[in-house]
Amino acid sequence: MAADLDIAKEIEDISKVWANPAARNGLFGNLLKSIQISDVRGMTSNLEFTWPVTAIAGTNGSGKTTILQLCSAAYIKPGGGRNYKIGEWVRNALKDESPAFGDQSSVAFSFWNDAPGFQIPYKKERTRWDYPRRNNPERVVQFFGISTFAPRIERKDRLHVFRSQIEVKNSAPFDNNLISSMSKVLSVPYDSGTMHTVGLAKGNWSDDLPLVKRGRYGYAEPHMGAGEQKVIRLMRALEAMPKNSLILLEEPEITLHPDAQRGLAWYLMNLARRKGHQIILTTHSADLFEALPVAARALIVRHKIGVDVIPCAPYIAAARELSSVAKTNKDLILVEDFVAKAFLTDILERYDKPLLRNACIVPVGNTHDVYQLVQTFRDEQVRAIGVRDPDIGEAPGNHVFSLPGDSAPEELLLAATNIAAAENLINGLNAAFDRAKVAGLGLQGSKWAKKVFPALAAEMSIEIEKLRDRLTLAWLGGNAVEAQQLVTRMKAAFG
Repeated sequence: MAADLDIAKEIEDISKVWANPAARNGLFGNLLKSIQISDVRGMTSNLEFTWPVTAIAGTNGSGKTTILQLCSAAYIKPGGGRNYKIGEWVRNALKDESPAFGDQSSVAFSFWNDAPGFQIPYKKERTRWDYPRRNNPERVVQFFGISTFAPRIERKDRLHVFRSQIEVKNSAPFDNNLISSMSKVLSVPYDSGTMHTVGLAKGNWSDDLPLVKRGRYGYAEPHMGAGEQKVIRLMRALEAMPKNSLILLEEPEITLHPDAQRGLAWYLMNLARRKGHQIILTTHSADLFEALPVAARALIVRHKIGVDVIPCAPYIAAARELSSVAKTNKDLILVEDFVAKAFLTDILERYDKPLLRNACIVPVGNTHDVYQLVQTFRDEQVRAIGVRDPDIGEAPGNHVFSLPGDSAPEELLLAATNIAAAENLINGLNAAFDRAKVAGLGLQGSKWAKKVFPALAAEMSIEIEKLRDRLTLAWLGGNAVEAQQLVTRMKAAFG
């Protein structure tokens, strides 16, 4: 199984290369840096790729697949010829269907190694997408869609019909790296694997059939579970890609257990580092999405009249909550992270329960995203406000406020004065805090607090939520006026 330490090690190793432009370009080549989409399938948006592996999350219909498909047109094949064309994905409208593109539609790309970017506009008068004739960057591109590795048992092909007549024509063993990676992703101790080429005694038909062994047992693809079969075929295909490829994966986690989804995140980072690939994927998996570093995450949110891209998004759940706000007719309160959400929830629970019941509090990432999304949703007549951590300050004219205090919520709750005040609520807290502080050695501010908080909960043998509740209660005991003032301003902003 891919452990947290395995995942952290891959993130660290890639980050070291990424921080050095010469090393980055040497390993990954001409990486795609951004895609700018104008009026394609109702989407006008820009997405920057700030890591060699990028996971794009969002609700169904948000535009994830559109972005993935359009990225396939960023390069030509080494030696010439396009890997994919936009017209292969974006078709002319059928009867009663809204046009997917028009005379203002275009797709533009930029690249990390300072190679010239380019734009592909749609030329209505020529009824074609106008690809550049010169200076096209070269790279192998491969798109793996959801149906690429359909379970063998569902195909009902010749392998099933002529099972008793099938012969093994050729065999190629899996290399040790593939066996090791399969074992780690699926938490299965495979001993070996073989790709058989099978066929009939007469005729030219042939097919590939993977077989794996663990212990005394060997079994081929028709006897594998859907997830196992998919991982084996997907990983074998990925290992065969030439170095410095652009790999596009549509929801590769489908059929996989949550532990295997985290393992897949580890494998994709490991593969990118070993082979210099850029990997862009779409996903609905929080386990996969949140196993990647924040720099590797992007959230797509479709609202009434457009699409927003939230780069470096911390949580996948925000996409679902934001897309449902208009449907539920709830007020929207945007905050930076789950700690801020919990802190604000406690304040509203104490001072204004009706406001809490009628609102949806959503963590979206950072102060910029809070500010930008408040303006976007208010432009669409959604009752939205933002409540940021206090280090930036308020912008009440733009319906953005600050949490109480002078630092991030987790720092306020772990301040020495608050720990002392909470001793009356949790016996032995001071002594446990002295021991837990070791977890934050060498760190400061919120980074220190994020390490110490779970360590303190472990020292007290209580759940983190219960610890947070008691510390917040202690803090509110001495800061009630400031908390109530925030609630008053929030209510006024909602009107």
